[in-house]
Amino acid sequence: MLDTSAKPEGVTDEQWTQQKSLQKGLALSSMGQVNIGKKDNAQAVENLKAAAPLLKPDDGSYARNQYRLGFALLNLKRTAEAKEAFTQAASVNSPYKALAQEKLKASAGATPARRKAP
Repeated sequence: MLDTSAKPEGVTDEQWTQQKSLQKGLALSSMGQVNIGKKDNAQAVENLKAAAPLLKPDDGSYARNQYRLGFALLNLKRTAEAKEAFTQAASVNSPYKALAQEKLKASAGATPARRKAP
């Protein structure tokens, strides 16, 4: 539907392309959030990763997306990738910066479980 929408009057082609891209990214990010709620973390990761490049121009939306991605990855026990997502969320100035930094600090303090000797 977004692809077939008419460009508003007074908006340049470049602005319209950017606006459509951002809207598509927001939709994918929202679907990712819904999938997290449904405990379908694999699908959430797919949606959130697809949304990331589309949201990159908007710091707040990008940070929120990467923060959500970090949670979905943690739920899948993909810790290294989750750390990267939280690092990306913390790298931009947004309300998610401090939250992502807290998750990074918490994961740095977590020590891997030690195996008991047989």
